[in-house]
Amino acid sequence: MVPMDALETLLARTAIAEVKARYCRCLDTRDWDGFGAVFTSDAVMDVRDDTGAEPFHGRALIVETVRAVVTGAKSVHQVHSPEISFDGPDAATVIWPMHDRLVWTDAPSPIPPVTAIIGYGHYHERYVRAGGQWRIASLKL
Repeated sequence: MVPMDALETLLARTAIAEVKARYCRCLDTRDWDGFGAVFTSDAVMDVRDDTGAEPFHGRALIVETVRAVVTGAKSVHQVHSPEISFDGPDAATVIWPMHDRLVWTDAPSPIPPVTAIIGYGHYHERYVRAGGQWRIASLKL
């Protein structure tokens, strides 16, 4: 493994934080192209601790599934104080404390009779850099 110098580490930490900020903003504004762009094409999303569903494999299925769940909801997703560990210059593991709120006002909730959810916990993620861009390769909530 090639060590990263202090500037490279700082720039990588900032870039990773911007990817996660974009994840939250694009999800909450329903920018599905932007949301999909934060993931690698073969990304895996595992939310089975919340939903019991098997992990979703691939960017397209992640976007399709998340889109279906939040349709008709107003939402806000927030992340705080990441713990970022580098596994080399192009790979990192990150733990994000998170908090979200979803309120279904324009369509029925996917889990009737629930009309609102307040979520909290931690995202455990793996990021990779390819072509100079950091992306989420795996996400476990």
